[in-house]
Amino acid sequence: MRWILVAALVACSSAEPERAGEVAPATSVPPQAPDALEIRRKALSAELRELVGELELAGRYDCCIETPCKLCAVRAGGCRCGEAARDGEPVCEECAMMWSKGLGDEPVPASSIRSFLEAERQQNGDICGKPPVTAE
Repeated sequence: MRWILVAALVACSSAEPERAGEVAPATSVPPQAPDALEIRRKALSAELRELVGELELAGRYDCCIETPCKLCAVRAGGCRCGEAARDGEPVCEECAMMWSKGLGDEPVPASSIRSFLEAERQQNGDICGKPPVTAE
């Protein structure tokens, strides 16, 4: 009897405690096998490529890199990074990264390309490590 009690206490103490205010899910979904996740990732990537193609045909995708980015499709449902690059304006983070790898596709120098984050830092200074500004 004593062993049963000890086993029960050990089992209960090793269980992950619930966090305050959180409700445990009614059913848990078992993790998917790596192969199933890779299949889903490839399907999602293909669907995004298709979406970008449709947005290009609709005149809503003017990307500045050789293979159009997917970030603008997800974030904004369109891309104007090509126009922005030609006008000296910031581009999305994916486009900026691809330009840094030599994959830009606009008649502008790569040194003129900067991401929205870089433009924000140039305008307002690097705010990393500084406390947030609070409204008074």
